[in-house]
Amino acid sequence: MPSFINGNIITLDEDKLCEAFYVENDVFKAIGTNEEILNLSKADESVVDLKGKTVVPGFNDAHMHFLNYAVQKDNVNLLNVPSINELICVTKEYIKTRNVPNEQWILSRGWNHNLFSEKRLPNRYDLDKISTEHPIYFARICGHIGVCNSKALELLKITYTTENPDGGIIDKENGIPTGILRENALNLVSNSLPTMTKEQIKTLLKSAFMDALKVGITTIQTEDLTHCGSLENLLSAYRELENEHALPLRFILQLNLTNEKSISEAVSLGLKSNLGSNMLKIGPVKLFEDGSLGGRTAAMKEAYCDTDTTGVLIYNQDSLDNITQLAHNAGFQITIHAIGDNASETILNSYEKIIEVSKNKDLRLTIVHCQFTNDELLNRFKKLSIVANVQPSFVMTDYPIVEKAVGKIRADKSYTWKDMLTLEIPIAFSSDAPIENFNPLEGIYAAVTRKDLKGYPEEGWYKAQNLTVIEALKAYSLGSAYMSFEENIKGSISIGKLADFVVLSEDILNTEKDNIKNINVLETYVGGIKRF
Repeated sequence: MPSFINGNIITLDEDKLCEAFYVENDVFKAIGTNEEILNLSKADESVVDLKGKTVVPGFNDAHMHFLNYAVQKDNVNLLNVPSINELICVTKEYIKTRNVPNEQWILSRGWNHNLFSEKRLPNRYDLDKISTEHPIYFARICGHIGVCNSKALELLKITYTTENPDGGIIDKENGIPTGILRENALNLVSNSLPTMTKEQIKTLLKSAFMDALKVGITTIQTEDLTHCGSLENLLSAYRELENEHALPLRFILQLNLTNEKSISEAVSLGLKSNLGSNMLKIGPVKLFEDGSLGGRTAAMKEAYCDTDTTGVLIYNQDSLDNITQLAHNAGFQITIHAIGDNASETILNSYEKIIEVSKNKDLRLTIVHCQFTNDELLNRFKKLSIVANVQPSFVMTDYPIVEKAVGKIRADKSYTWKDMLTLEIPIAFSSDAPIENFNPLEGIYAAVTRKDLKGYPEEGWYKAQNLTVIEALKAYSLGSAYMSFEENIKGSISIGKLADFVVLSEDILNTEKDNIKNINVLETYVGGIKRF
């Protein structure tokens, strides 16, 4: 087993620094000085000279959509498209270059109308300019709004008589569908597309592993079921990869089980949270309670400032109480998406009811995003011991639109990570990729500076919420490990914990904060084995 010496090792174990450690059977066996570690090494064992480089625990992304990221790599790229006209041109070229046959679906995700010169959502008539022979469906970058062309609407049988599904909206103009779908109306598309096969899932996952390892991610907590459409195929794909020793990093599967039928299917497959191995395990049931800020579907207590809506609440209180109780009774931890304050309040109401009747007092119930809060909500987070799973990179892309959408008073109580830490609310960092880049160093930069990658705003956006570098590192390691009940085996460079660690190009504690985004990952180790 190898020894690692001459490092600037940030252990995150009581903020201790050290210069060397010894790995045995996938875990840190000893930590200390160069002399102490070399004395443990046997003659035939390797010694890795870190040459003074900084080492941190492996990054643990507590929520993303990894399979969706892999799928998007091969789809038409709509990220940062500056106009609807450009979206049309890019997609036409994609169809021509790929020689996509008529009748084959053209699917993608990533457009953002806030970047469009036209300053509006694309509609069916825009997409018809691409093709009337191919069904086309493009989801907004947030995944909470989508748009279909006329061919897709025809195949989906969405007409002027089609009513809004519960928790969803089919936009219409003069009674005619515009092609724009919101929240649960998106299920009209996903439920009509063929489910992915096990082999498709395996191939896609393999194509993206190295992308994660290159940025130092050693554990991914991922919600993939929404995209693949088959719980059985998803499980088989991941389990076969594990059995083939083809998982180069660790995965925790967050399962989008949205109703009694899907929970019953999971139970019939013998699933419950924390089932599995250190490489692959079942995580929480993952639900959605509202939409996105950019799409104005985040559920707010008061109306938006720039549009006459309070967003979309996907489950009413009774329905959310029912589905969360079912999930809890089936042995699942629960994590729920909430951007708006109304969504968070509804979730907290449901969580409080579970806590009141549960014999288990360590549930680690989680809210993902929790962007818009207030003092009352945060105090309830603390009282109920709710984990806040937050995405620091959201600040980089959202800050230009927050005050316009909700005004300064509500903006002041948004993305309040420092307040959460002050209240000792557990925080786990994540990216929500492919909505944002999953590079943790960019996320740490955002948490520490509250600036975008170009350095704006120069003073930082609501900089009172800035975190320290150590706080951000812990949120991306120990915090994420705590969320998944793994703080005893992950998250710090400590004796007995899994030897997941990352070698950085610069000392993250002593570089200029604005330079954190430019730090590179030189090497990534999982269980003491170099994977990148």
